[in-house]
Amino acid sequence: MAAPAVLLLRVAQAWPLPGLGLLALPDGPALALANHELHTALAVEAILPDGARYPGMATVEEISRLGEVVPSRGLLLDFSAPIEVPAGTEVWLAEPESDPFMGLD
Repeated sequence: MAAPAVLLLRVAQAWPLPGLGLLALPDGPALALANHELHTALAVEAILPDGARYPGMATVEEISRLGEVVPSRGLLLDFSAPIEVPAGTEVWLAEPESDPFMGLD
């Protein structure tokens, strides 16, 4: 598996949202998320502090917290199997798979 390309965020906290996925909040500014429109679907890879890696999908979300003037951005994560995402987990933008049929029209 190729190394992930761009660090989207390092998780400070994450909560399950039944029926939606896992809401992950960053432990600091998540500047890479500013490059994406809200609700953009992204292929991601979560790398847990123990080194375990999980591919999944995520959408960019805006989160307003009490006491914050400017909303921050986080990710709504969706994995094929339920996993716990502890603080310190890194969520990376996954390299897109190359399409072997691209350009063969």
